[in-house]
Amino acid sequence: MAVRSVEDGVGDLGLAGEQEWQCLRRQFDLADDPWLGFIFCPAPGPVAVLRRRTEFMLRYRVKQLRCIGPESPEALRELMPRLFESLPQADCVWVEVIAVDGPLSGDDVGPWAAAWDWLMLRLNERRDALRRRLKGALVFAVHPNWKPRVRDAAPDFWSVRSLVLELAGNESGALIDRPSVSALMREADDDAEYVPNVHAALAAVKRLATTSSPDPQSLARLHMRAASALLAAGQAGEAAEHAEQGLARLQNRSGRLRAQTLRDVPDEGQHLGLTRRSGRLRAQALWVAARVEWADNDVAAALHHLEEAVGLWRSMLDEIGETPQGVRHLSASLNRLGDLHEFVGDTASARAAYAESLALRRWLVCKTHEKPRSLRDLSVSLDRMGDIDRLAGDTASARAAYEESLALLRRLVDETGETRRSLRDLSVSLDRMGDIDRLAGDMASARAAYEESLALRRRLVDETGGTRRGLRDLSVSLDRMGDIDRLAGDMASARAAYEESLALRRRLVDETGGTRRGLRDLSVSLDRMGDIDRLAGDMASARAAYEESLALCRRLVKTTGETPQALRDLSVSLASVGDLHRSAGNTALARAAYEESLALLRRLVETTEETRRGLLDLSVSLDRIGDLHRSSGDVASAKAAYEESLALRRRLDALSG
Repeated sequence: MAVRSVEDGVGDLGLAGEQEWQCLRRQFDLADDPWLGFIFCPAPGPVAVLRRRTEFMLRYRVKQLRCIGPESPEALRELMPRLFESLPQADCVWVEVIAVDGPLSGDDVGPWAAAWDWLMLRLNERRDALRRRLKGALVFAVHPNWKPRVRDAAPDFWSVRSLVLELAGNESGALIDRPSVSALMREADDDAEYVPNVHAALAAVKRLATTSSPDPQSLARLHMRAASALLAAGQAGEAAEHAEQGLARLQNRSGRLRAQTLRDVPDEGQHLGLTRRSGRLRAQALWVAARVEWADNDVAAALHHLEEAVGLWRSMLDEIGETPQGVRHLSASLNRLGDLHEFVGDTASARAAYAESLALRRWLVCKTHEKPRSLRDLSVSLDRMGDIDRLAGDTASARAAYEESLALLRRLVDETGETRRSLRDLSVSLDRMGDIDRLAGDMASARAAYEESLALRRRLVDETGGTRRGLRDLSVSLDRMGDIDRLAGDMASARAAYEESLALRRRLVDETGGTRRGLRDLSVSLDRMGDIDRLAGDMASARAAYEESLALCRRLVKTTGETPQALRDLSVSLASVGDLHRSAGNTALARAAYEESLALLRRLVETTEETRRGLLDLSVSLDRIGDLHRSSGDVASAKAAYEESLALRRRLDALSG
């Protein structure tokens, strides 16, 4: 009989796995009496993560977990004496059996299955004796193949279970906080442009517009400059007006320019120069307009303008050849198009755009003899590919992309010096490496990456006096440090990090008047504070944090539109509030929150591209509803919810296979 080590396997579980962990943690939080639970998972990695987290949680409460891991069918048959010896001693006895038999012919029963059946029969016979000796929790973490055998061999034992969790064996790639790799302004954008003062930009437009015959192209450029300034200031409505005027001026200008070149410019080189300048300005204006429309939630218009910009750059490259500057502009436009595809859930189109951009940037590195800008551009594209691979669960490809990007950025810091931009780029890349190390369960490496990133961001805030972007970057790093401290069971350090982050995000909302990103950041911080308060047993503070977060999510849906991200955020917040109501015994309020959350997730699955994340979200939500029905005695409704959830999990298995 071997006792499995609890020193391995700490990491992230992916979106659905994190939801299952919350269910397991809540069971430990709320259970007053001894209880029985089952965790079904086909791979040891996610089980090891849950086991390690459970040990940390119990150790923080000065309690003990004892893990028993039979390594052979014979050891499984000999489990009963060891199990009955451990039950009165440990606060949680964790039995882990992920092994299964190989392929068999006919109706043959393999040694593992036979041993499992034998054990379940004995436990079913001695269930009353087991219950009398059980001090706390008895958790079986086993392969899904054994689930029907538990029901068949030990129906009475199965009937007294308090918790059933199911994890996908290859589940990875999602972040602990609400995952959305996309954002209106990427953390490491291609062109960190200078944003002018709003008043100065508007005054420049007014001065030129009031002249006797303003040049349309110059006026269009100023309108787009004003649109960028207004957007940065959170005034999306006025920004949209200037973007429209700028595009209209360019449209009129391009028509007159074509007529002029056909009539007065016989030289082909001069003609190409004129059309190239006009096309470049229009492509840049289309990007500004798309940003404004994206911020104003007009995603269709933003997508149309980004596709037009990509088409313009392709046309210009066809006419003038593959110049490094033209190729760079095309690659940047492709990245922006990929960002928007990813934002609306079209991951296939996003990947295609990112992959094409990455290929162009590798070409540019060779063509420009590894100039610093080309190397930085390549690192940005590698990060995007890593993000989309991580979202798809391909953590090996994501790690390869992130490692190459990080190596490029360290090289740039060495070669070009410690500029603010290079240090910020390095901190963003370190965060990504920390995330992928967490997914792999390498918590020491994750902590080292996060700590280096946090030190860089504190330094940048000190040197710049605290720009808004710098303060937001710092809050993001603090959240990551809080997460790693919480996983390690250091709740005091986690709380300190979360509180500092929350204070920064409240400050940013106060200073900006509440942009979409600022409000969403604040809601995520409030959720973290709610989690840590709930873990500490401070239900009143947890309720206040969750309800404020829910109010922000509702506000965002109302003011910025029903984007997939906004609706999913709202569903997550509703689930947290529902969990709290359920733990307080407010079944009616919990049901209302769960049902609203479920309705939102059904809508997302029906109206957006079917993704693993969407199906997992829906499955977890159905399990919540099923649990609530079961606890209220509505067995038929509980069964219907569980069956639908199981069907979704099987679809996910088929997609993975």
